[in-house]
This record gives sequence, structure tokens and C-alpha cells, in this order.
Amino acid sequence: MSEEQTTAPPSFDYDVFISYSSKDKAWVRGELLKRIEKAGLRVFIDYRDFIPGAPSIKGIERGVTRCKKTVLALTPDYVESEWCELENNMSLTRSPANRDGRRIPLLKSQCETPLHVAHLTQIDFTVGADLDLAWLQLLTALGAPPEPPQVALPSRDDWYLAHPYAMPSNFTGRMAERKMLTDWLTNDAAHPLLVLRALGGFGKSALAWHWLLHDVDPAKWPRVVWWSFYEVDASFETFVAKARDYLNDGRIDTGAVSSRDQLDILLQRLHSRGTLLILDGFERALRAFGGLEAAYRNDETVGTESGDRDCISPLADRFLRDVANHPAMHGRVLLTTRLRPSPMETRSAILLQGCREEELFSAPASGRSYVFPSPGHSRRTRGD
Repeated sequence: MSEEQTTAPPSFDYDVFISYSSKDKAWVRGELLKRIEKAGLRVFIDYRDFIPGAPSIKGIERGVTRCKKTVLALTPDYVESEWCELENNMSLTRSPANRDGRRIPLLKSQCETPLHVAHLTQIDFTVGADLDLAWLQLLTALGAPPEPPQVALPSRDDWYLAHPYAMPSNFTGRMAERKMLTDWLTNDAAHPLLVLRALGGFGKSALAWHWLLHDVDPAKWPRVVWWSFYEVDASFETFVAKARDYLNDGRIDTGAVSSRDQLDILLQRLHSRGTLLILDGFERALRAFGGLEAAYRNDETVGTESGDRDCISPLADRFLRDVANHPAMHGRVLLTTRLRPSPMETRSAILLQGCREEELFSAPASGRSYVFPSPGHSRRTRGD
């Protein structure tokens, strides 16, 4: 057996003893202590860990000997305090040259430090210092694991709401319809395209806007576009250019890419998770409502003529067919409209496999009832 004996490393009950002036307790207890313990370190501090009834000097001795490190919270009050001087001197006896880094001077306020502390590199917590760097230096010196970087969570501020809806102050209820929209968004993987169809004035825009701002989680849907075709210069071509630019962070020069290629890029982004497009008032992109007299068209006659439900733009036609024919698409598209666009159905008026349609019924006035008798058309009739 070798005559040389290996000395076991000392064991400690705590990671750090905080030596500070009681006049600085507000910052020490309210911020320093909490931040160190949040990093997972065991802290020994006077007001909590000194044994009641025992001499204070015994408490200081326990703090210095049973803690791996000692933090000196340097301020003018610290330098003037005899108790702080005693704590400092006790920690000095454990490691006179501080070769093991047991003493960590933290400069909270400018002060004239004693020579046996002044020669040590201090961590600067004074006013105007780089506090992020100071906390990193302190926690690293204490042996805390690196703090994970702060990742900003997506918020509604990151959404592209091109035409905010003027929400009526009396909007209430619609809980069943909101639940339906949420179920489609989160659970209906087979239908990336949802058509919310209703007569004019039934509140489909208000419902979609209220649902978007109150029920859609930005953490799960970080990329959202709200586009209203009721606005001036809100053509489908403009929508494609703006939406594509938003979804690609403006990295592609719009002027150098054709409209067809822009649509290809937009459709490609719809295959990624977390992308939601809401196209409000899509009937304005259809031939039936595409003219200057669109706001005055009557629901009882519109949509009955051949071609009324066709898209004005060939890009819109292709967009709807592409989305409706890809049931595995991860992104989602919601349309609010008075008419079902013809590109999303077969010649037999059957919806394409990736498309779903829901009819929105308003609470009828006294003596009236509302029905939707034929595919793709909304008609109102007077009840008896």
C-alpha cells in the first residue's frame, strides 16, 4: 500500500455565503439572493440560516466554512461595517491568496475597498455597468450551469393583419361557431381549406376576426395573414405578393418574380406548420361581386347566372384548387364569403377532398327564417 495518501476534496453544505451590509439588504435579499437561487445554487444568508439564540460569530463561521464560495457585496456601508470586516477576515483565513477563487468581490456601489480585496478582480454591478455580463460572470464563478437563452415567444404582433376589421362593440356569443373554427384549425387535418359561407350582414367577418384575436394561439400559429377583399386595391394578385413577402421575411425581390412564381412560393409555405391565411369577403374575388355595383347586389339573385361563382383572377382559381386538392397540407386557409367559389368543387358541385364548408346562420328577426337550399348559393325567404 502506498505511503502517500490522497486528500479527499472538501464537501460543502452550501454553494455560497453572502457577506453584505444590512443597509443593503433590500437589493441583496430582493434581487441577488433570488437570482442566485433561481440558478439552482444553495445559498447561506444570515437572516435565514443563522441559528436563533446562537452567537452571530458562530453563524459567520458556519457560513464561511460550510460554503464553497463567499460573495462580498461591496458598498460604502459594507466597508464601514465591523461585522462585514469580520466576515471578510474569516473568509480570508480560509484562502489567503484566493487561489481557489473562494472569495468573489461584487462591486454594487463605488467604494474604497481594503487592500486584501482591492487586488481581486471585481464583478461590476454599479449603475451604468453591463448587468447582463455581470450576472453571467457571477453565476459562472459560483459554478451555476449556463442560463438558457431567452427565446421570445411568437405574439399577435408578429401577424400580418393587412386590413384590421372594425369590430362592432355589441359582438357577443357565437361560442358554437368559434368552437367549430377552433376544432377545424386544430383537429381537422383532412381539410386545410374551410369556407365560412353566409348571407351579407350575417356577421361572418366579425366572427372570423373575433375568433382570430381571442382563440388562435400565436405560439402554435406564429404566421397569420388577414386579408380583406372589401378594401380598395385588395386584388388577389396584391394579396399573393404581400402574403408571400411576409411569409418569406422580405427575402425575395417581388419585382424579379412573376405572379405565378410568387403563388408557387406562397403555396409552398402553406405546407409548413403554423401558417394560417384568412381571406375575408372572398365573394369580391368572384365574378358575381367583382364589379363596382358589388355592394348593391341582391342575395336572392346573385350566383344564379353561369360563371357568377368563377374567380376573376386565374391565380385565385389555381390557388383554391391547389389547396383543396392537398388534404395533407399543414397550413390552413379560411374563406369568408357569400358564395362558394366554383374552383373548389367538381362539375357535380361536390366539394374537393381538402375543402370543407360551414354555413353561418344569423339569429333571425321576428317572422323570418333563413335557408340555404342549393350548393354554393345563399338565399333568404320570408316565413309565414
